[in-house]
Amino acid sequence: MRYSQISKHLRQRGELLLSGQIDRLSADFIYPLPLFMQSSQLVITSPNHAWMIFDHLRTALVEQGVVALRPKISAIDLPRAGRFRVWVDWQEIGFPAEATRISQAIYYCRATEPGLRIEMLNYTHLSMPELDRQFAALALSA
Repeated sequence: MRYSQISKHLRQRGELLLSGQIDRLSADFIYPLPLFMQSSQLVITSPNHAWMIFDHLRTALVEQGVVALRPKISAIDLPRAGRFRVWVDWQEIGFPAEATRISQAIYYCRATEPGLRIEMLNYTHLSMPELDRQFAALALSA
């Protein structure tokens, strides 16, 4: 997979998230999906579970004034057996501009016939650290 394809895929993911198209967003995940955050971890077991988690994230972003998500790829692994990692800084463009922040994540990906699929997600920096605890609570309620 080329850099331009991965970058386009990530931009689309950001657009899907902010527009509330969580079903389309979660279609690229391979379940169960391990999700690591700064101090907790959870396993997203199904598309319905993913919808609950990512809708919560979308709501939090919108409440913080985020109007766009721009991915900046800092590194991509060389693929091994169709698998590779992608390091991404997500710039959360806010309104007003002072609200702009960054989250960082590592995507564990697999190149498949239908396209890029995500096997695991590791947030190494959350722009809203309170989401760490909220996601853990959501995981317990699922």
